[in-house]
Amino acid sequence: MAFLYYLTVFAGMMILGTPYIIYKKITHHKEEITNVCRFHFTHIVFKLFRIKVSVEGAENIPQKKGFVMIANHQSFMDTNVIWHSIANAAFMAKASLWKAPIFGWVINNVGCIPVHKNPRMNAGMGNAVAERIANGYNFAVFPEGHRTEDGRMLKFQNGIFRMAKEHHFDILPITLINTGEHLPKVKWAVYGGEVKIVVHPLVKAESYADKPMAELRDEMHDLIESAMPYKQAEIAAAAAEVKEA
Repeated sequence: MAFLYYLTVFAGMMILGTPYIIYKKITHHKEEITNVCRFHFTHIVFKLFRIKVSVEGAENIPQKKGFVMIANHQSFMDTNVIWHSIANAAFMAKASLWKAPIFGWVINNVGCIPVHKNPRMNAGMGNAVAERIANGYNFAVFPEGHRTEDGRMLKFQNGIFRMAKEHHFDILPITLINTGEHLPKVKWAVYGGEVKIVVHPLVKAESYADKPMAELRDEMHDLIESAMPYKQAEIAAAAAEVKEA
């Protein structure tokens, strides 16, 4: 089933995505290319594989283009549900994906930015993100750096928060719940069911202008983690202990 999921995604990229990319490039609206992803996942992929998405805090999604989403990372499905329920978006992705036939061409043309293993090769990445945002792109970043295997969030890396301090992005924190259960990293399987997205209030650039980068990073981590079921269970257990004491 997992193989069929990836095959359906790839087929959509070929049949729908490629001509749509060409159309948007001709009409000079490249920032809108991933709109086709919303159609594909809403009307085809998620219906075929019985994936339902609920959104809490939808009123927090900006109506204006040009913001950075940061989210926890459990699954390949994370990008899919963001396209489906939040906004069109480009992503940061490991540079090796650019070598993949066709797929590399696609992610390059939707505005994604490669992340290299050699940090020196990532110089100027903040400028690239800022340029895309200025041109109407939304951008999504998973600051953990890679997918967690057990569902518990990993520490956030510094990169996007350094860029935010330098270039003054508006940040939309997002918690993704259950994507790792429905399309796990650790095995080839896909399961139908509900994915939940919690959209937290937009963090305006001026609100963190005076905060150290590390403080901003940790605040965003803790905010996103606060909506995770395991974290809420820990908070509830701690509150119960205090009440009993």
